[in-house]
Amino acid sequence: MATGKYRDLLQSGGFESYLWTQFLGAFNDNTFKIVVSLVAVDMATEGSGYLSLVGVIFMVPFFLFSGYAGQLADIHSKRTVLVLTKGFEVAAMGLGLLAFLSGRIEAMLAVLFLMALHSTFFSPAKYGILPEILGDKDLTRANALLEMTTFMAIVLGTSGGSFLFAAWKANPERIGMILTVIAVAGFAASFGIPKVKPAGPHQKLDLNPWGEIVIGMKRLYHDKPLWLTVIAISYFWFLGALLQMDIIVFGKEVVKADDLGVGILVTFLAVGIGFGSLAAGRLSGDKVELGLVPIGSIGMGVFCILLAFSGHSYMQASVMMTLMGFFAGFFIVPLNALLQQKSGPEETGRLIATNNFLNTAGVLLASGAFWLCHDFLHLSPDRILVI
Repeated sequence: MATGKYRDLLQSGGFESYLWTQFLGAFNDNTFKIVVSLVAVDMATEGSGYLSLVGVIFMVPFFLFSGYAGQLADIHSKRTVLVLTKGFEVAAMGLGLLAFLSGRIEAMLAVLFLMALHSTFFSPAKYGILPEILGDKDLTRANALLEMTTFMAIVLGTSGGSFLFAAWKANPERIGMILTVIAVAGFAASFGIPKVKPAGPHQKLDLNPWGEIVIGMKRLYHDKPLWLTVIAISYFWFLGALLQMDIIVFGKEVVKADDLGVGILVTFLAVGIGFGSLAAGRLSGDKVELGLVPIGSIGMGVFCILLAFSGHSYMQASVMMTLMGFFAGFFIVPLNALLQQKSGPEETGRLIATNNFLNTAGVLLASGAFWLCHDFLHLSPDRILVI
């Protein structure tokens, strides 16, 4: 059992600043994304085309710039990278305010690209700095808190963005002002993150955007535990993206819920992941407990199948969603902690960037899988859940 506690981590000023920094950034990402999506939907006939662009635009930077992001996280202090990317977010949100004032969807999509670019460079430093500011015994607990706050930011950002858009559709610049203030708060919080030295200051920047990704894949492939870890994490994001698309259709066509009901269903999944992450951190104690991963995998599978047979009851479907999310926390928290722990100190950024690249590929593959099952084979959403 753990000798340290969540309370001890949260009372550490540096780690608390780190959590607030990433939480506010994830909140802004999801709030801006949902607002732009709703603007696209409001554009009637043009909306469908712009709406599909929202998802694509948010993923493109991870494909194009993950290699650079990993290199910067290794060559420079990860704390410096975090502070600079938060400064970039302030500038991006300032442009977002101008985009809302202009009313041009093209300008909003351009800012969405900048926010995705911010996330691309933020992620390797965000995950890579944990082993540098914490000992191994706190790594799983830190990842548990990180996953919980990330999914809280996703839920609050998506629901909050929807509420703000409904309230201020005619005055979107007010939304832009709020998001800019939040970005400034995140930037200020980043200065409280503990200072760390560059892990690989003698490395040279490779101008080939995919050169580092290729090196990272070769490095992972020759280290079986790390390779399987990254494949498992990418599988998690593939499954999560596929479920998110399918649950929307499942909620409408099978459960017969309205738009609000469908949104709450997805929220139950995120809440389950948050509680599952905390439980995983607690049960892991002072080490990375990989024994939780197969338990999480079995739990996700069992409750996914039970969800498929819960379409007759909204409450039962909500319970199945929450339990599926709970076991997803068991699955993902130890894997993220292991990737950080086993990556060499001079290549943590590279391997996490490679992981992000493969995660993005998993999300895109999920879109293809959903199209194949739902649009091409015309399978019902409950059958897709069983598959």
